[in-house]
Amino acid sequence: MPQGLAFAEELRRSGSRRFCFAIAFNTPWVIDALIRAWQLYSSGMTLVVVDNSSDQSARVRIADICRTRRVAYFALPRNREQHPNRSHGTSMNWIFHNIVRPLRPELFGFLDHDCFPVAPVDIPQTMEGKVVHGAKQGPAPGQDAWFLWAGYCFFRFSAVEALDMDFNPRFFEGMDTGGGNWAVLYNRLGEDDISNVQKTTAELSLSGIEADHRMLGGAFFHVGGASYRKLVKTQQYGRLISDYVWETYLGGDEGRLVKDL
Repeated sequence: MPQGLAFAEELRRSGSRRFCFAIAFNTPWVIDALIRAWQLYSSGMTLVVVDNSSDQSARVRIADICRTRRVAYFALPRNREQHPNRSHGTSMNWIFHNIVRPLRPELFGFLDHDCFPVAPVDIPQTMEGKVVHGAKQGPAPGQDAWFLWAGYCFFRFSAVEALDMDFNPRFFEGMDTGGGNWAVLYNRLGEDDISNVQKTTAELSLSGIEADHRMLGGAFFHVGGASYRKLVKTQQYGRLISDYVWETYLGGDEGRLVKDL
């Protein structure tokens, strides 16, 4: 689409050849935290925010955050898919086919909007000699198929440029968002092509409220479900987890743009 081509050209003019796309959805505070975390801890890869929000006021606010923090922002066409996992896959497909393909980067990938780097990371260095990098999921019992978790997956473009990548779920095969790439890409890869990162549980108790979150490789803190998870969406816990992220990893309130949830 013309909008994707124009945005790809804008990214190309930045001079970067490695891009991480974060898909925003209705939750401005996580975008504020993600950009700050990326600026503090990540090197070698340019963050891009692509907005799939269904709430127009959230889109306006997220665009303002990106403008203030000088991060590239693109508003996706309205996505009518109601299922959050399918909506995510549809958005990833749109980005790949309309932005990544014409951009032709060296490396590209996707990061959940509420998955924050909290220690120094260099994904391009991690991917040296690899085709993909991410959190490997599966296979399910009795099956061979596996996929990279859609919230943290990175690719060498030269290995996928000729492929019809498909990030949609394959629920009937036991695979969530990203499962469509098993038949397209993952079943062709050997172990030496894959850089896998482990997920571990991060148990928190904030003001007496207990909740499980995730860490990836000890370097990314994943809130999980910030846009739809019942507990995280409550104003009380949303404030608690937002304050925890800023105070623990991002240096406190200094420079924080979103303080009201």
